[in-house]
Amino acid sequence: MATEIELAEAAYVGSPRVYQERSGGFMGRQRRTKIHEVCGHLFVARVLRQPTFCAHCTKFIFGIGKQGYQCKGCTMVVHKRCHLAVNCKCPESGNNEAVDLNEASDSRRPQTNMRHHFAAHFYKRPTFCDHCGTMLYGLNKQGVQCSDCKTNVHKRCQRNVANSCGINAQR
Repeated sequence: MATEIELAEAAYVGSPRVYQERSGGFMGRQRRTKIHEVCGHLFVARVLRQPTFCAHCTKFIFGIGKQGYQCKGCTMVVHKRCHLAVNCKCPESGNNEAVDLNEASDSRRPQTNMRHHFAAHFYKRPTFCDHCGTMLYGLNKQGVQCSDCKTNVHKRCQRNVANSCGINAQR
């Protein structure tokens, strides 16, 4: 009696071999990234390839590997330890109009939906973006600055900044 292996080998004798790429295995696989949702922000762990400052605590983010979290919507960068303390809503989340009834009823709390008033600015010394944490490059008018709270951001980050003018991020 012939075994299954012998029968399989007999079927392939004389026929050309055809190689197919495997759809499974490690090559076609995508790793799932953990997404941490806080106030509409979708934070994903990132390796930061240039000096970056945290948008929440304004301290330098350093280390080996994935040192910080970056929001997939608005590109805000924060420490891993600071991502749970972020209190501004993501402008890209789509539900900015929703107001919490507890926040609206308390008249002692400061208004948190204040727009920034950005204007082009010339920086005389190296300055970092208060939103994405990277350096503002260029020779003339490297970025924009809010005239009220002096927040410095890239021109590309201007549309992603939350409406939090005058609000201290660390409270």
